Amino acid sequence: SRQTQTGRPLLAPSLPPPGPCVERAGHGLKGAMDPNQLAQLEGFCNALYNAKSEAERAQAHQTLLPLVQNPQCMPQLQFVLAHTSSPHALIFSATGLMKLITSHWTCVSDQQKEEMRNFLFDYLAKNGPDLYRSAPMGVSPVVRLLCRVIKLAWLEGPQYQNVTERVGQFLSSSPLHWVLGLEIYTDLTTDMQPSVGPSMSRFRRTALSFRDTALPTIFTIALQTLQQVTTGQIAVADKNEERRLMKQVLQLACNCLSFDFMGTIPDETSDEQSTVMVPHSWNMLRDEGIPKLFFDLFSRSCSYHWTECAKFCLQCLVLLAALRRSFFQKEEDRTKLLGSMMQGTTGVLASKMGLQDHGCYHELCRLLGKINATHQLNELCATEQFQVWIEQVYSFTMDSLRHWEVMPNSKHYLLGFWASMVNPVIVLAEKAPKALEVYIQQITLAYVESRLFMAEASADPNNSFDWDDPLQDEVLRAEQLEVLSNLGRCRYQDTAQYIMKHFEEISRLGQQGAMPQPVFENKMTWLVYMMGALVGGHASTKTSRSDTECAPTHVVNGELAGRIFRLVNLTDQQAAPSEGLELAYLYFLEQFRKVYIGEHAKQVVQQQVSERLATVLGLEDENAVLGLLINKIGKNLQQRFGLELVVKRTLALFHELAAGINIVHTSDRSPHLIVSGRLLLKNDMVKYILSNHASPQFGFLTHSLQYGKYRTMYYHTLGKLLFMDIRDNREAFEKFMEPQSQILNTLWQQSCQGPAALRQDTCKGPLIGLCRDLRGIGLACTGCEPYGMLFDWLVDNPKNPGSSRVTLFSRALDAWWDDPEVTTPLLKFMAEFVYNKAQRITFDQSSPNGILLFREASTILVTYGTRILQRTQFRDLYVEKYKGIGVCLDMFSHALHGNYTNFGVFELYSDNSLSKSMLLALQMCLAVPLQELTAYLKALKPYYYFLELATRSHMSQVMELEPVMLTTLIQSVEEGLLSFENSVSMQCCATVDNIISYFYQQCSNKSRSTPEQERVRRFLSEAPQALQKILHVMLQLVMTGEFFSTWSISRPLLGLVLLHENYYLQLKDQLVASQIEERRAKLRGYFDDLMNGVENNLTTKNKDHFTRNLYNFAQVVRTLS
Repeated sequence: SRQTQTGRPLLAPSLPPPGPCVERAGHGLKGAMDPNQLAQLEGFCNALYNAKSEAERAQAHQTLLPLVQNPQCMPQLQFVLAHTSSPHALIFSATGLMKLITSHWTCVSDQQKEEMRNFLFDYLAKNGPDLYRSAPMGVSPVVRLLCRVIKLAWLEGPQYQNVTERVGQFLSSSPLHWVLGLEIYTDLTTDMQPSVGPSMSRFRRTALSFRDTALPTIFTIALQTLQQVTTGQIAVADKNEERRLMKQVLQLACNCLSFDFMGTIPDETSDEQSTVMVPHSWNMLRDEGIPKLFFDLFSRSCSYHWTECAKFCLQCLVLLAALRRSFFQKEEDRTKLLGSMMQGTTGVLASKMGLQDHGCYHELCRLLGKINATHQLNELCATEQFQVWIEQVYSFTMDSLRHWEVMPNSKHYLLGFWASMVNPVIVLAEKAPKALEVYIQQITLAYVESRLFMAEASADPNNSFDWDDPLQDEVLRAEQLEVLSNLGRCRYQDTAQYIMKHFEEISRLGQQGAMPQPVFENKMTWLVYMMGALVGGHASTKTSRSDTECAPTHVVNGELAGRIFRLVNLTDQQAAPSEGLELAYLYFLEQFRKVYIGEHAKQVVQQQVSERLATVLGLEDENAVLGLLINKIGKNLQQRFGLELVVKRTLALFHELAAGINIVHTSDRSPHLIVSGRLLLKNDMVKYILSNHASPQFGFLTHSLQYGKYRTMYYHTLGKLLFMDIRDNREAFEKFMEPQSQILNTLWQQSCQGPAALRQDTCKGPLIGLCRDLRGIGLACTGCEPYGMLFDWLVDNPKNPGSSRVTLFSRALDAWWDDPEVTTPLLKFMAEFVYNKAQRITFDQSSPNGILLFREASTILVTYGTRILQRTQFRDLYVEKYKGIGVCLDMFSHALHGNYTNFGVFELYSDNSLSKSMLLALQMCLAVPLQELTAYLKALKPYYYFLELATRSHMSQVMELEPVMLTTLIQSVEEGLLSFENSVSMQCCATVDNIISYFYQQCSNKSRSTPEQERVRRFLSEAPQALQKILHVMLQLVMTGEFFSTWSISRPLLGLVLLHENYYLQLKDQLVASQIEERRAKLRGYFDDLMNGVENNLTTKNKDHFTRNLYNFAQVVRTLS
């Protein structure tokens, strides 16, 4: 099995057969061992798990490692498993066998599989109960090994699928045998779940077959066992054994219900399974007594204090509550299930049984949330128990909010329960139960109170609460604010007034000094966040029935905003700001922006709007409202630049305002397009920023070198606004660029005196800033006109390119090539400058600008590349070398793919720009070791993009490399084929296709001999194994189903087969021979069908025919594994 750092393991056998088992532990291990050998091996196993020193553990590891690496050592491990009395040797042999059979399953014969399966069943039947008593930790590895054997062999015939018969023998024996049988089922249902990774498609088929054959029987056994326990038919004398049995069977029931029935492999990061897609044939779940069974078992478990069993009962009920609607043949069946659920949860809530345990409390919150999520409000209201049930849930929620510090994350499900009821209550209006609106309102107010208590507690440095503070955890905070924004919509005005009352009171206490400053800041931060959540949640919703008698929504929004803006004015005068409060302001402004856009749309469409947001805020019009947002953005950039996160969020809000396009539906339901950038251009503050963008007032520009990325975002936003305003007005562009012109001219004059003049600390900051600024403006150039202005501003002397301002950057690289703080932003700017995105770079046919642009990129590459390849000492390899190489290759790839340069001109006029830069770029690729390439793949993705472009159009230059160098590049492509990054593996396929097509073309052209043909022949004779390995890898990827695009892999694969025909036949024979006897004829037939009708050429028609054959081959060959 082969595994790369970032790639897929290959499960098909590799070409050389495995060697003989390594002989260790003082004697040759050949199956059976004498007692001394076994004792010696047990000693090593004991040392591995319980070493007295690190040296002893290392020696044991070195001795035992070969046993779990070679498939020929399986008999020895089985012997140890069968004869050892040491728990550590048992664990080692079971886990070692599991690793070996998983990696080398195709090497195991049918007889070995059958023997191993029978041996494990017999071993557990004979030794399992004793192991439970003496060494319980040794049971699980053996059970897991058995389950893995069953899983791997499942598709190989019905004789491997009779698992229920074999395990049935355990279930009719002693209590410990019973527990053992249930543990086999529990582990099997877990292992059978399909997951992302090697052999994914095969395991998915296994899981679906298991679902249809064994899973219903297993689940029925679990249910019957539970029913027998409840009715007293099963009586276990030892309560500890009964607890173990109950826990095992409940866990099994939970595994069965949470099985991935559709084989969709859901995201594991979420613990919520939205719908349980049980098959229609699972009639046992239609029994209306099933929920009662689990509630009874929950009650029984709580009475015995079996908290784990109680938790599993509730988990099963959560899954039952999530059964798909279409599973029920009649609606009344579903209603009965709902009734049972409501009755059971009412009983638990009334008695508070088991809720002292945090696990049970959490699962009950999940259960209530799930019942509500899977039923509509009118369905819940229609049940008899609704009134009692909803009262109990309300009391439970209020009680939970009073004790906010206990299990705060579990309350998310409870709050979600009430938040999801808001919309139906508003829509149903008078038809909704009267009490619901009052309940929701009370819970909303209690929730607000609980956040303020939390704020006070988190301000105390001595608090000992074990909870995450949402003010410090952005994800947690976002979840809680989303819930509040929904809850607040029910009685919006009342909730807003309540929050404003707290706001006024805390402001008064804070100003009087009657409240400690940390408590004041935390409470105000929460209030600002909550006000933002209210405004954002109500920006585009219908009003509730209770709102009709109150003030209009925009008046309330105006009152909320007015308080925030007054507080902002106060805190803006303070020298030491609170970062939390500043971030809360920005959250509020982002939510308020949505309201503002909506109000502006009303003003545009309905001129006769009686009351406007601006009126409430005491402002003239909606543009003045926008001024409040922009003023805060300006103040933050001028004064709050010491808080990096505040600067980042401020610029993100500014960019959103400048680039935002909103479709707003007004009261007459007509959609209107609002381009918020155009609104900004009317604002005085924006005009001021555009006119004074480089002013020292904006302290963040010069605060720190690490702030460079924020300069890029700042100028990206300003560039968008500028080009929206001036269109193609060059005078206005020149005026805007004056500060950059001054810096550029100063640096240019310095550069004319030589590299040493530029290599001064006084030049470093301005140079980095210039590169960051220009990259931001480059990002804003989305069309031909803006890009043309930027190009002409930089290439100001096209008739004498050497004296153009753009050459400053190659001179700066000459001086600063070894300082990544300069080279990274400079190279990133050039990569953006030469990037022809959206076809923005279009020059006249008679213009030499395309060639000038490419030559400048070439000069930059050569200047940087020559020096970085000569450097040998690095403090940080990634920052100082690989990051720069990655950006440099990105720039060169953009220049090669820009489609604005006729590359034939260079060779025609003996210009070596292309050949020199191409050779250097290839040398940069060769300077990255394979191990580093996979470790830093994210930064080095341009490596593969460049190789694809180089082999597509410049293969003759690539062939100028020595065969050993070309082999190295092909090895990196082989590694890239195994990458989990789809873009990388696709580019590698294209690269191989380019190389093979070129080779095939040169080998087929027999009319005359050329230097290119000689180079190809030399490479194929000196290093044939390079492409042969790729052929082998590609075949393995196809046969294991690990490559997602058959079309992409088929194009190069055909060329490889035609170019290395003899090797392909040899490989085919070896792959056939590696199969067991019964499958060899089948696989040989599949290989014959693969080449059926395929001709000896690489025409598109022939490639398409091969692609169809390969698709069929990939489908059928996987049925063998």
